[in-house]
Amino acid sequence: MSALVQVGPTYTKNCLPLKSLGQIFYEKIKQWDSERITLIDSEEEITYGKFRQLSVQLAKEFQHLGVKKGDVITIISPNHWKYVLAIVAGFYIGATINLLNPDYTSGELKHFLTICNPSLIICTTKSLTNVQKLANELELPQILLFSDLNNTPNNYNEELTPIDLNPTKEVALILTSSGTTGFPKCVQLTHLNLRTTMLYAMDPNFLDLNQNESTIAFLPYFHVFGCAVSLASILSGCKSIVMEKFIPDLFLTNIQKHKVTKLFVVPPILQFLVKNPMVGKFDISSVVDILCGAAVVGKELEEMVQERFKVKSVRQVYGMTELCGAATMIPKNFQKYGSSGKVISCTQIKVCDVASGKTLAAQEIGEIRVKGDGTMKGYLKNEEETKKAFDEEGFLKTGDLGYYDEEGYFYIVDRLKEIIKYKGFQVSPAELENLLIQHPAVKDAAVVGLPDERAGELPLAFVVKQDQNVTEKELIRFISENVSVQKHLYGGVRFIENIPKNSSGKILRLKLQELL
Repeated sequence: MSALVQVGPTYTKNCLPLKSLGQIFYEKIKQWDSERITLIDSEEEITYGKFRQLSVQLAKEFQHLGVKKGDVITIISPNHWKYVLAIVAGFYIGATINLLNPDYTSGELKHFLTICNPSLIICTTKSLTNVQKLANELELPQILLFSDLNNTPNNYNEELTPIDLNPTKEVALILTSSGTTGFPKCVQLTHLNLRTTMLYAMDPNFLDLNQNESTIAFLPYFHVFGCAVSLASILSGCKSIVMEKFIPDLFLTNIQKHKVTKLFVVPPILQFLVKNPMVGKFDISSVVDILCGAAVVGKELEEMVQERFKVKSVRQVYGMTELCGAATMIPKNFQKYGSSGKVISCTQIKVCDVASGKTLAAQEIGEIRVKGDGTMKGYLKNEEETKKAFDEEGFLKTGDLGYYDEEGYFYIVDRLKEIIKYKGFQVSPAELENLLIQHPAVKDAAVVGLPDERAGELPLAFVVKQDQNVTEKELIRFISENVSVQKHLYGGVRFIENIPKNSSGKILRLKLQELL
């Protein structure tokens, strides 16, 4: 395969009109049987009929509060079915929806609220406390509590004319970047961007969300992965079991009780599914499709999950907030160990030499760069970072190192900024982490570079024990027996209670570096 840009297929099925998301959701929701269940939250069943009525009711309430097309509505909350309701209602009136982590401190909230300048904040009672701390520093907008939203349709007319707008230019969502290597930025995603995500989410060759599927919505809604899957579930007829957060026994109970067919997970959940003996006490045989994103998963962990669930493959997904979700994905019913899949529809990817920017051929490692209908508009109120994010051809510079093979399958090696430089050799933390978690005595692991005058950096592992008797010497020997000499754990092993990660499961290496 020559040094060409890799291009994904065009859509042939499940096409959505090139309209505003408000128009798309309004029409699609009306097409489903009003008695069909779309969401289940703590035993509460929400039908399409109820969701349609309440979303229209809430949209009109927003308008009554003075929210107009282009105004920002900020949502600060854990997962709840009304969270999805508020997003859709906001789309109806052409509002821009800003989703923030409910665990943010008042200082972090101040940063994002200052940038986004919302006209309305919707939050929980718990989050309200942090928001109100800012009353002396910011001019706070109107605040609406989720607990005050009516569960029962009132006498609002159910009919509504969703706002028309230019989907290629108008911003639908403002999400925060992952912030694993720096302070998070506000990512602007247009109606076109999210429409593209909805298309491949319902494509039988990719996510394949459809009316015969059911899934668990435990990934946080304020993250692009959780938000996109939940919104696509509404459109596609896929039943969604809402969980405020991942609680092991409740997660397994929901799989068993609701016969969940499809799981969207991050690597720590895969580790739980194969390492925790609790899993064996539940009937998880209904699961036939597992998709994993946020970080690279090695062949060995994939094999362990396949054996436990009897599925054909663990379908890895590679993406980021700035891409409104995925860039590559293992297609349905395919297996390719260690790969993050092929280019999704309406997307182009090239691999570039880090120093020169030259486009590379198959099997050559370089920076992954992406262009397509899912690529963000830019960072809100940050022209400098937006300009730096794109190359001269308009491709987003992801900061991830990877390559593709002769069949067009992509492999992500590591984050460009996280590669460890040992005596001039590049050492991938992800490779060593995937190896460490294969050890039966290791529950979780993270590898960082320990500064060293002679070598530059020494690979050092932080490890969470599965077996308390395991020793540092044993793990160092295990690594040395399985990798080349430059990749040995010369920095040693440090045992830790847990690996700091963000809400999507990505390792917060800056926090680990602080421990050094």
